Amino acid sequence: MAIQGLKTSTNRLFFSINKREKRNKESIRGTRMVRCYNLLAEIGKEDRFTAKEIEFLAAKGVRACVIELTHGVSWVNLHELELKHACQHANMLYHFKHKADFKTKDEAIREAWHICEYLHSTKLSDETALVLDVSSMMIDDNALENIKAFHSVIMDFGYKRTGLQFRTENLQTNFDKCDYGNLWAINYYACNAGIDGVGTWRFTNDWHGLNVKMSYDFLGYYTEILGNQGIQLDLSNTYTVRPGDTLWLVAYQHGIGVEELLKINGLTYDSPLRVGQKLQVA
Repeated sequence: MAIQGLKTSTNRLFFSINKREKRNKESIRGTRMVRCYNLLAEIGKEDRFTAKEIEFLAAKGVRACVIELTHGVSWVNLHELELKHACQHANMLYHFKHKADFKTKDEAIREAWHICEYLHSTKLSDETALVLDVSSMMIDDNALENIKAFHSVIMDFGYKRTGLQFRTENLQTNFDKCDYGNLWAINYYACNAGIDGVGTWRFTNDWHGLNVKMSYDFLGYYTEILGNQGIQLDLSNTYTVRPGDTLWLVAYQHGIGVEELLKINGLTYDSPLRVGQKLQVA
């Protein structure tokens, strides 16, 4: 991954996405409850993040990273230790992810044993979660049974903080009887996760043009230490720009349109945002 300056067209891109979708209706008018969701990055098997790049993400407001640790039963991330240390040095939380290859219950159990045996000599902190990535498969009732079998094994090994990552468009059933601690939807070019009840939403795989997969962690499952999980709320009419903010992101968090945000602040689509800048949001 080559970290470079933010693209000047970012605000226009997000504005065009915003125009194609309906305005988010979740804001509560009158009290103006502001959703300041934490940012969560992913490091996949194809990514080559350096310590400096992880520090860069931390400086932009990213709170945690999920590191792809294993894929199927044939691949392990040999850079896991250095990535973990880089996250710790940048004061970021880190978690691990397994990319599923299984198609049957027996294969799911085998893959669960694979990652658990790999982690057997590693003492995970209480904050560290294990995520099962099933984004490459269609989620029907049969697939869900395999997913639950995987979960049973890792729970038996003592890993209690678990997450399930999937593509909203691939969902053909519901998760009513799924016991994963957090549901993580992937849904690009949309104004929301596309499904109710998820705790995390990956909204892009090219955050600020940096080829970074980025998610909102609604409840802080991955981005807050235990005991601090929950939506952060701000009831004021003034917002202070944080690292990584864009016009689209600020507008989305406050349940208003980009055009409205520009109008009440006397800005244009090309107006740069500065960390610490005050914006009127109501």
